[in-house]
Amino acid sequence: MKKINKIVFITAHNWITKRLGGFHKFAEASCEDGIETVFFSFPRPYYGCFMKTELYNKKSISELVDGIDYKVGYSILHNVTFKTMRLPDSLGKILPDFMMNFFLKSSFSSFKKFSQKYFSNTSVFVFESNDGIVLVDKIKKLFPNAKIVYRPSDPLMFEGAIKRYVKNETNIIKKADLTLLVNDGSINIYKKHIPDFEKTINFKILTNGVDIEPFEKKYPIPEPLNKNNTVLYIGAWEPDWEMLFESAGNNKDLNFIIICPNTPSESIHNKIPEYNNITYIPGIMPNEIPQWMTNCDVFIVPYNKRDGSRISGITAKYFQAMAAKRPIVAYYDTPLLKEIGISVTHSSEEFVKEIRSALRKKKRLYDYNLENKRWSKIKKQFLKYIKEL
Repeated sequence: MKKINKIVFITAHNWITKRLGGFHKFAEASCEDGIETVFFSFPRPYYGCFMKTELYNKKSISELVDGIDYKVGYSILHNVTFKTMRLPDSLGKILPDFMMNFFLKSSFSSFKKFSQKYFSNTSVFVFESNDGIVLVDKIKKLFPNAKIVYRPSDPLMFEGAIKRYVKNETNIIKKADLTLLVNDGSINIYKKHIPDFEKTINFKILTNGVDIEPFEKKYPIPEPLNKNNTVLYIGAWEPDWEMLFESAGNNKDLNFIIICPNTPSESIHNKIPEYNNITYIPGIMPNEIPQWMTNCDVFIVPYNKRDGSRISGITAKYFQAMAAKRPIVAYYDTPLLKEIGISVTHSSEEFVKEIRSALRKKKRLYDYNLENKRWSKIKKQFLKYIKEL
C-alpha cells in the first residue's frame, strides 16, 4: 500500500460544531493514523458574514479563513475555509446553472494560492455530498496525481432535487476513483440517473457508525427532560413543525423537546412559545447527546414528507437511540425501520398513538447488530479503502 501524506476532507461542517457527521470520524481516523489532515469547510459565502447561524456568521468564517489547528490523535488537523461569491439557492430559479456554479467557485482571493498553501502534497481528497463537489474539476487540474473519493452521506439526487445538484453529483461520481455509499439503498437512487451505475462506477458500501459505550452510562437528567412523558428529537434536519404543533396542541400531557441546530423560520420560531409543552434548543455539542438521549422517555425522528423521501437507509441517529435502549417512533422515514421493530408513522394521529404505546415500554432492545456499526470498525475500514487506492 502506498504511503498517504495528507488527506483533505471537503465538508459542510466545521470541526467544532453542534452537528457530528461521519466526516468528523473519518478525519479523526486519519489523524489517529498519523496522517496530516485538512478539514476544508465549504462553502462559506461572503454573504454568510452577515448571517447569525452556527456555520454562517462573521466570527466563525473569519477564524476559519485564518485557519485553526487542532491536535487530534498523532497528527494536526487544519480546519480552514475559502470565501466565495456563492449565491442563495433561491436565485437558481432565475439564473442558469452555469452561473450559479460560477459564483459558487469564484472569489476575490486566489483559489490556486489557497490550495498551494493548504492542499500541497495531498494524497487523497474526500468530498462530502454538498456544494463542495463543484470544485472537483479544479482540484483534479491542480493535483492530477491525487485520488478523489466521494462520500455521499445524503445523496443529492433525491426526488425533487435541484437539477444543478443532480448534474454536479453525476460529474463527481463519474470522476471519482472511489465512491463510498452509506447504504445499499443509495444504489437505487443513483441507478435512476447514471446508466450502468453498478458496472461503470467503483463504489463500496461503508455505513456510518456509533460509539456504543457512552450510551450505556448513566447521566444527570438535563433540566428540560425533568418532566413526565418526555419526547425527544436530536438531529440536523429540521423536523415537521406543523405536525409537532398539532400533536402538542392535542396532547398537553406530552412534553416535546426538539434539539436542532438548523434555525426554524421566523414564523415557526414565533409560534413555538404558544405551546407550553414544546421546548426548542438550537443544537447541543456531540458529546452531550448521550446524556440527553439516555434520559428521555421516547426518542422521535419527525421528518417531514419532503425530507422523508430522501432517506435511503437507517441513519446513525437510530444507532444511537438503539444503543441507549430508547423506544423510537419515526415519521416519514424508511420502511426498513419496521423490520427491526421501529414504528414508522404517516399522520399526527398515528404518530401520537405510537408515542403513547412507546411510553409504556420504558426501555427497548432491538434485533439489530450494533457491534458491526462501531465507529472503531468503520474507521479502520475507511482507512483500508483509502490506502488500497
